[in-house]
Amino acid sequence: MNEENIFTYNLTYKLFDNDIELLPTVTELFELELAFLEYSSLQTKDLINRAAYIKSIKGNSTIHFKANTFKPSFEILSRSSKIKSYFENGAFSTGYATHSLFPYRGKFHPQLIKCLLNIIGVKKGELVLDPMCGSGTTNVEAALLGIDSIAVDISPFCRLMTKTKYESLKAKNAELQQLIKKEDKLFNFFSAKKKYDSKKNIQLFESEPNYYLTLLAFLDSMGYFNRTKSSSHKELFSRVLERYIYTVLNYLENPFYDKENLGNVIISKDSTAMDLKFEENTFDGIITSPPYSFAIDYASNDKDQLEYLGLDVEKLKEKMIGLRGKNKTERLENYFEDMRTVCFEIARVLKPAKYAVIIIGSNTNQTGGIRLEDKIINFCEGANLKLVKSIVKPIKGLRNTMKDEYVLFFKKIV
Repeated sequence: MNEENIFTYNLTYKLFDNDIELLPTVTELFELELAFLEYSSLQTKDLINRAAYIKSIKGNSTIHFKANTFKPSFEILSRSSKIKSYFENGAFSTGYATHSLFPYRGKFHPQLIKCLLNIIGVKKGELVLDPMCGSGTTNVEAALLGIDSIAVDISPFCRLMTKTKYESLKAKNAELQQLIKKEDKLFNFFSAKKKYDSKKNIQLFESEPNYYLTLLAFLDSMGYFNRTKSSSHKELFSRVLERYIYTVLNYLENPFYDKENLGNVIISKDSTAMDLKFEENTFDGIITSPPYSFAIDYASNDKDQLEYLGLDVEKLKEKMIGLRGKNKTERLENYFEDMRTVCFEIARVLKPAKYAVIIIGSNTNQTGGIRLEDKIINFCEGANLKLVKSIVKPIKGLRNTMKDEYVLFFKKIV
């Protein structure tokens, strides 16, 4: 055991009693801190049902551990030997339920969101908001816990991803297995840019969840084809669709998910993060992450998908936080102006004494030395949101542009 592991082991021993066993993947300090916070926030029964970082309590395995070590009875779908390893990588953090559909850049780890929902005390039947939902991780994770949520994003593609991941939770096993037999027809349908709007087309897909799942697989494979040209679009579509179907089938067969009591997800087309069309004091919790537009140009990154959906990418950029402006200085000024508005909107729609969690990182090379988390803290505190906790979390996927991000907990002052 190396020095770092010894330190982590000793800290774990001090934080938790002998009845608690953490997941084997909990090795970083921020994970230990989050595990301790959710351990302190939930009763034993709730820990068994909801904990994100705990493996067992008094020898009783948590639902999260059992759900993510469950092995389906069916054989992995035929051609791609890499599907199994793809699915198993990050089983406890990213690879479960429908979260792994479409590898969206800069997305949350679902395990983190589950833990945050526990820490801020959101219960079944209550209402959560993500005003910049991206690929819908907050909303899917809330649904799995029986929590209702609303998803807001200015990008139609983000709203499509969110809808697909949520609707796929309600798919039917037998119908999904039939999809794989229709690959050619499905590929030709989307290649012709047809719509799901006739009885004939309904019969092709059999259900709305199947339609959205297949559309997202088409868009996923299209983007990969345009980037690499390693195989034909049709070949890539076949592989991606197979992986998508296997992912959803694995969720549907898993007995440790409460599929009968999913929370509802409403995707708002009218709201934006700067103009939330909701009354004051509406939400029991808010979890979001502002776009890392200084590290990722989301509109350009999603260009193929947005254009397929009929969007003008340049016009969309003019509305997106962090992308508005003719040059770096103007974009930075607009970003701060927009984020001040977002923070005030979050404060307005959050119920008194409830919590908003904002996850944000800084690339000081691109912001002229300005720390974005400091700005967010100032904006929120000016909007009646008091910072009550800050956790530093290392970033692995964007380390060339950002090393860390901050998980900021704000409480709305009564």
